[in-house]
Amino acid sequence: MGEGIPRTLRLCIASKILAVLVALSIFRQLDRFDQFFITSQIVIVPNIIVLLVLFSGVLAIIGLLKGQKWGFLPLYFYIPAATMFLKISIIPILPELVPSIYRNQMILGLNSVVLVYSVFLLLRRMDRNLLHEV
Repeated sequence: MGEGIPRTLRLCIASKILAVLVALSIFRQLDRFDQFFITSQIVIVPNIIVLLVLFSGVLAIIGLLKGQKWGFLPLYFYIPAATMFLKISIIPILPELVPSIYRNQMILGLNSVVLVYSVFLLLRRMDRNLLHEV
């Protein structure tokens, strides 16, 4: 599968798929980000964390869609922060298919898999043989 596609193109397509997953997770949970604009002082997650998560997600989308390696840095902040503070899944549909008791574990598992895959993807893009092709 994918044997006829050059290696650099496959890695760029995988980066763009990660960007689309981040964009889907932000757009799907956009109502959670409006808590930043609530003026109440009593909130569970401070507004600055919500703003940083949203900002890092947008930066990750921009960097990954452009095919730049710097797009992985905000992604590495976005995935753990969205998991811990906002309980947002990178793959938005799957956690809703399991009972609500196991939903947090499902979000943690899916986001962990995507995080490990993105680290693997960046390592493949930084391969010495690939640096001369990009």
